[in-house]
Order: sequence, then C-alpha cells, then structure tokens
Amino acid sequence: MQPLRGIDVLDFTQSIAGPICTQSLAVLGANVVKVEPPEGDAFRPLIEGSMFASCNRGKRSISLDLKSEPGRAIARDLAADADVVVESFRPGVMERFGLGYEDLSAANDDIVYCSITGFGQDGPYEEYPAYDPVAQAMSGLMSVTGPTDGDPVRVGTSAIDYSTGLTGAMLVMGGLIGDGSESGTHIDLSLFDVATTWMGYWVAHYTSTDELPERAGAGLHGMAPYGIFEAGDGQPFYLATASEKLYGRLCDTLERPDLLEDERFGTAEDRWENRDVLRAELESEFGEFDRRELVESLAESGVPVGPLQSIDELVDDDPHADHRGLFVETYNQHLETECRTTRMPFRFADRSLEPASSPPRNGEHTRAVLGENGYDEETITELLAAGVLGESA
Repeated sequence: MQPLRGIDVLDFTQSIAGPICTQSLAVLGANVVKVEPPEGDAFRPLIEGSMFASCNRGKRSISLDLKSEPGRAIARDLAADADVVVESFRPGVMERFGLGYEDLSAANDDIVYCSITGFGQDGPYEEYPAYDPVAQAMSGLMSVTGPTDGDPVRVGTSAIDYSTGLTGAMLVMGGLIGDGSESGTHIDLSLFDVATTWMGYWVAHYTSTDELPERAGAGLHGMAPYGIFEAGDGQPFYLATASEKLYGRLCDTLERPDLLEDERFGTAEDRWENRDVLRAELESEFGEFDRRELVESLAESGVPVGPLQSIDELVDDDPHADHRGLFVETYNQHLETECRTTRMPFRFADRSLEPASSPPRNGEHTRAVLGENGYDEETITELLAAGVLGESA
C-alpha cells in the first residue's frame, strides 16, 4: 500500500522539518532524491548522527554543488521531470539559484513546490533564521511550558519541526490532488505558523477573557487532578481527569465516594482551587498500589492514565509499542552502527506501511539518478572531476 508510488520528489532540505516532510512522502511510496552539497547535509553528524538517521530513510542522495552554474543547471534538469520540489532555504535563496517556484514552474507547470522556512515567504520576519526552539519561544508555546515557579522551558524534542514536516507532507498530497482549476502550486509553510497553530485554545482563552495562561508544570492550568503522581513503589505515572465523568471514575475506582461528595472538590473550579489538598488525599491512596497495578486498574475504568516512561523503558519494555511496531531498524552512518528509530505514524486498518530503507550516504545515488535522467557516463565522470558532482566512496 504505497499511494505515492510513481511520484518523483526532489528534496533540497536539511535540518528536521524538511527531511521529515520528504521522508513521509518516501514512506508513502514516492521516489525521493535528496540533493546534498559536496560536503553533505550539515545535520549528518548532529546528536552523534541520530538526527540524520531518523529523518532521511527511504531516500536516494545526489551530491551537487548548487554554487556552480553547471550544478544549478543539473538541478533544473531534474526539477523539469519532478512532480514535487521541497526546499528549506531562507526566502530568496532558491530564486538566486534560478530554482524558485516561478523558475521551475515555467518549465514544469504541474510542479508542486513546497517551501519550508522559519517565518514564511513574506512579513516582517521573513529573512530571520529560525530553529524549532525559536518558534516555540515566539509562538507563546514556551511561555506556558515549565514549572509553575520556574522559567519557561523548551519542549524536550523538536516537536514543531516534526509537526511542520507532517503538515508539509499533507499539503504536498493536497497539491498533487489539486482542485481541477489549476496545475502546480507553491506551498508556503513556516515553523512559526505551525507553532502558533499549536496555541489555538490558549489564544481563544486570552481573547475571550483577557487572561494569560499560567505555567502549570506537568499539569494543565485549571484542571485537577491532572499531572504527575507517584505510586507506592516510587514509580511515577501521569493522570488526566479533564471532566466530571473522569473524576467520578477515579473516585469510584479508588472506592472514595467521599471525594465526590466533598464540597471542596465539587466542581472543576473547586478542584483547581483546592488542588494541593486533593493531591494529598489522592497520594495517600496511590501509595497503596504499585504502579503497574494502579495504572491498569484506572485505565480499565476509563481513566486517562499511563506510566511516565524513560526512553529505555519505552524502547525495551513497552509491550504496546512493540505490538504496534513503532520502531524500525536503520543505520547511523556517523557512528557506523545499526540502530533503531521511530517509524512514521502511518498505519492503515490492516497493516502498517513498510519501513523505508536506511538513510543514503552523501552522493550514494549520484550516478544512478543522473543516468536515469539522460546523462551519459562520460558526462557524469567529467562533472565529478570538475567538482560539480560528488559521490560516496
């Protein structure tokens, strides 16, 4: 089940958001050719190669010097036959290369061209560089994340990059389907836009009440009990009772009807106001169970709850992650070792999509890709000798 089989994607991206976009398309069956500079994607060595290994599966790599006119000419040749181009340069860079949307659509009017930037193609910040945590900071996301009595903190992974990449893949597929009124399209996608979208209900809250949300640590402002608790064996778990029904299920499971009848906890507002007292009552109950027993009991009663797991617990011990096949084998080229990474979360009712191949070496497919596009061996060899192209050893 590869719905994008036969779709050719030219990938001019680095970092995480762009590579996640094109990796998503590859897993869905597209032929993705990653265009790297002679020195390789700058993100290849980051986090000891783990970042590149997790974001570039299923692609082929061509090493091409876009700073040279022959290199740009080759890129234009490849784009002329591509269905999709995805790029993550700052606004104007691809235009200076002669590889902008207007340039490429003149020769290929059906092209779907996706630009992924920090702040978009226009506006006061369009020239500003941005990485995921900058978008988190500027969107307000960081302001509501962190301990109640501490500083704002960054979400512990590149969540905005990943969600931007997945959004990009969705938009590309929409562009490929089209609406029948036009051919190609230029997608303008930014980290800042995506991060701001994440803040939807807090924006609605502020513009409805003029009240700013407060950081609530691991909890959620206005809701209790909601957050991290500890079982009798000292193991942490997360509990989220976001409604009267869920709070009732919690009290019923713990056989504490008095907590339902106590006027201090009668409404969500009451529970939030008296959250420290309520926490003390609940912790005395939780202390009677080990984590596994407590989590299973609450979950079976319909209470949203789960163990707070470290990465090793998730990878090595979580039976559900194992059952769902959430990890795939790949290769960390920087450390020259096999490893596992997370598969893309694409699953049809009766199957997961087949995992894509390991990330390519820089220039691993230079000869093959150019050969498929009409370049003969002599020309390829001359371009390699001139430094316009590169290939892996």
